[in-house]
Amino acid sequence: MINFKQLHALSDAFVDLSRFIDYPDEDTFSDEAYVDFVKNYPETAQKQKLLAAVDDMRQEDLLQQQAHYSNLFEMNKRYTLYMSYYKMTDSRERGTILAKLKMLYEMFGVTIEGNELADFLPMLLEFLAFGSFDGDERRQDLKLAFQVIEDGTYELLKNAAGDIEDPYFRMIQVIREELRSCVEMEVASK
Repeated sequence: MINFKQLHALSDAFVDLSRFIDYPDEDTFSDEAYVDFVKNYPETAQKQKLLAAVDDMRQEDLLQQQAHYSNLFEMNKRYTLYMSYYKMTDSRERGTILAKLKMLYEMFGVTIEGNELADFLPMLLEFLAFGSFDGDERRQDLKLAFQVIEDGTYELLKNAAGDIEDPYFRMIQVIREELRSCVEMEVASK
């Protein structure tokens, strides 16, 4: 069951995580963005781990950051930020998941701009940050987004076992933990 109070409390965190895990631009790891991130990121158990990964990325200049990202996620078939790809590659089932995610976004007032697929991890995180879930009877339908992220990041990190100390994979570990903090386990009554 999703804890919507915790999800709401982490909405700013999801914006930061989305920005950090997407293709870097001149603002992604800038001094101004860094100060804002340190000041506004919620005090979670994962903040220091994320801070260390961001600090590592800030050691590179923009061109190195962009090459790092491209070599990791765009030029390498083992790693992708399209979360349903790992389980379904290019199957018909994946098309169904993408359509359901797009419908979920629209159902909660989020419009996809651009040409990214609905299972792109930064987009999923932005959806969790900006979606309008309060008081909506359908909000437990968000389980689909959580499941897609959980499955995709699990497979991504499994593939990345040899590169797990890379700052991007450490950020993905943080994403998984922050999302887990928004999920309450249902206890079956006897």
